[in-house]
Formats: sequence, structure tokens, C-alpha cells
Amino acid sequence: MKRWLVVEISIPKGFGEAVSNFLMEQGASGIEELEGDSGWERVKTYLPQNGKEKRVVYTLHRYLKSLRRVTPEIFRSRIKTVSIPEQDWGENWKRFFKPVQVTSRFWVKPPWSQVRLKRGQISIGITPGMAFGTGTHASTQLCIQALEERIKKKGLSVLDVGTGSGILSIVAAKLGVKEVRGIDIDGVAVENAVENVEKNRVSNLVRIKKGRIGGLHKKFDLIVANIDFKSLRRMRRPLLNHLKGQGILILSGILKGQKEGLCERYVKTGPLRFIKETQEGEWVCLTFKKGKQ
Repeated sequence: MKRWLVVEISIPKGFGEAVSNFLMEQGASGIEELEGDSGWERVKTYLPQNGKEKRVVYTLHRYLKSLRRVTPEIFRSRIKTVSIPEQDWGENWKRFFKPVQVTSRFWVKPPWSQVRLKRGQISIGITPGMAFGTGTHASTQLCIQALEERIKKKGLSVLDVGTGSGILSIVAAKLGVKEVRGIDIDGVAVENAVENVEKNRVSNLVRIKKGRIGGLHKKFDLIVANIDFKSLRRMRRPLLNHLKGQGILILSGILKGQKEGLCERYVKTGPLRFIKETQEGEWVCLTFKKGKQ
């Protein structure tokens, strides 16, 4: 039977968002943020025991050590691990993955939950897997809000970079776009996204493929990328190259301390201009538009 490694980190308050982001970059299957003792918080995640989990835990230790330059209190952080069978992992997911209303229109829910929708509301069913994007994370919610705000007319084409569970591709399809392309370099994420697209009955609009943006040969009216800060810095040129004139670019997976540097990098050499920033907790979503004002 497949097994999972439960990793629980106890850290000083104020560092939960940064550690959560780091774990997602390392392939964590979801983040559970818990209350800790006075002045402390706990973060829990699940890693498949496939040989790679030891490297992730080692890298986590190094990351916490690097944070000591910011606050010496980090040295008191503790990492606890326990191995559990897959059936227990599934039950743990059910305990902390609940339906969430992201906007006045959209709910995101797991398949074992029911939501009583009001007129005009839409529910997105997401099966949790090894892909980021259950709808509970602030950066995902910010991207859904941005998509709802920017997709106002029919016939648009959308590219979802780092699609993860496919949630943003599904939202775009539900908003009435003509075509959605979701890409991810993680094969497991692609399998999870394809499953979610099929269950939400948008396979006629959404195509999910494994690969990088450089492998695409067309431009899009809107691109959304909810990935990590380092990847966003590196991908500026390919993102712009695949965005149509007057196209919209939505970026998230960014902490508020990172936004100024990233925004400057994207707009300083054109042809992009900044149009909006939204924030939830420590997380930021930036929206840009291509072309002159």
C-alpha cells in the first residue's frame, strides 16, 4: 500500500505563509495551517513516500536555517514527521478540505461535499491530489477573483501556466471563454487536472498538456500564472511572447515583500503596464495589460 509522510512544522508567528509557499514549491500536496502555542503557528503537509520526501525534508531544514538571518527565534522551530497509509491520507484531506466561497459567484468544493447554490452561482468540484490548487490557498482565490473581473466577453483564449489541479482553467471555461490551454511540467499534476476538467464537464473547452510555455506556438488573450516567485522572474519573456496585443497577464504565488521587484521587472522594458494589485494576507496577485495606455 502506498504511504505518505506527514510533515508538521512549528514556527514563530508571521512565517507560516513563507514556509507554506516554500513547501508548495517543493511539491507538497496541500497545506494545513494550525494554531500553535502563544507566539507560534504550525504548518502541516503531506508528501508521497517515493524516495523524494527525504530530500524535501532536508531542504526544509536548510530553508529554516536560512531564515535565522531574519529572526534568531527560528532556531527553536521543530519539524515532526510520521508515516501513514494512503487511506489515512485521504481521510485527513476530508478533514481540512471544505467547500469555500471564493467570490459571490464561485464555490470550490471537494467531491464528497454538497453546496446549496443560489441563483447564478457555480460550484467547481476539485479532487485533491498531488497538484496545487484546491481553492483553499489565498493565491488561488486571488487568481479566481482576477479571472472573474477580467473575463467579461465571449470568445477569449486563455493560457493557464502551472495549471496544477486545473482549477483556474476550469474557472475560465465556466466564465464563457472560447478556449483554455493548461500546461504543467509535473505529469502527476496533469493527470489530476485532466480528471478535474472531465468531472466539471468542460473538456470541450479545456486542453491540459504536460510541457513548458516555450513548447506552445500561439498567443492568448489572457494568461494566468499562479506559480512561485523565482519561476515568474525567469518566465517574463516567454509569458510576454505568448500574450496578444492588449492581452491581460495575471500573476500570483507572490508574497507582498516580492511584489515591487517583480512588478518592476515586468514593466520596466515594456510593452506591459501594471493595472491592478489585490492582496489577501501575505499573498499578492498582480494584473498587467499589454500595449500602450
